[in-house]
Amino acid sequence: MLKVTYKVKSVFSLKKYKDSHLLARSYEHPMLSTIRGAILASVIERSGKQKAEDLFYKIKNAQIFIQHPDKFHKTQQKITMLTNNSMRSKDTDKVQTFDDVNALTTVGIREFVNVKHLVFYIDESIPNLFAYLYNIDRIGNSESHVSLVSIEKVREMEHVLVEWDSSKGYDVELFELYDWVTNLDAKGKKDKGTKFENVYIFSDKLKNVNRKRICYVEEVVPCNDVVITRTPMQIVA
Repeated sequence: MLKVTYKVKSVFSLKKYKDSHLLARSYEHPMLSTIRGAILASVIERSGKQKAEDLFYKIKNAQIFIQHPDKFHKTQQKITMLTNNSMRSKDTDKVQTFDDVNALTTVGIREFVNVKHLVFYIDESIPNLFAYLYNIDRIGNSESHVSLVSIEKVREMEHVLVEWDSSKGYDVELFELYDWVTNLDAKGKKDKGTKFENVYIFSDKLKNVNRKRICYVEEVVPCNDVVITRTPMQIVA
């Protein structure tokens, strides 16, 4: 597996899936769908839309593991807008100033995460992967600027999010992790899950086709325990 490290230039922000834009908490880590989307966007930018369509299922089926950051802290920013108060006094025709009518009012909050690096692990199934990873400059929302620090081949993954089930117990912290959907037919050939037109921003079929995984942090996962299959995040017990 390849360990990919990006430096966060300012702050990281990725709105929680069901939060509104006026109450936007942030995940501390990127989603699997976020990483796949960033790689797909990089392919479009470097090699064009047709190449991105050709590589879509390789990107979709690539094994990716997200490292949960061990050091971070969150900060918030108020979202303000002009009030609907009249800009004229009720008693006179004198125009009031912004200060007089308290023209700005808080309408929401956005959350940001201060973290130095974003790290994930990925297999080498995508052609020309290094060039596409190097070309990525955003992971998260449009303000989450990143720059590639390193790509290294490793034998084990550290502090990664792994799908949880009841056999792992209930005394672990759980995290949401969204990914594109793989839904094969009975013959195992046709995929009825997430398609290119569902994620391409200029498509009239653009929509969220994601699956939520509930995960916990596994401190160390040997890479030879990772099974390369069509279903991401499968680990041999």
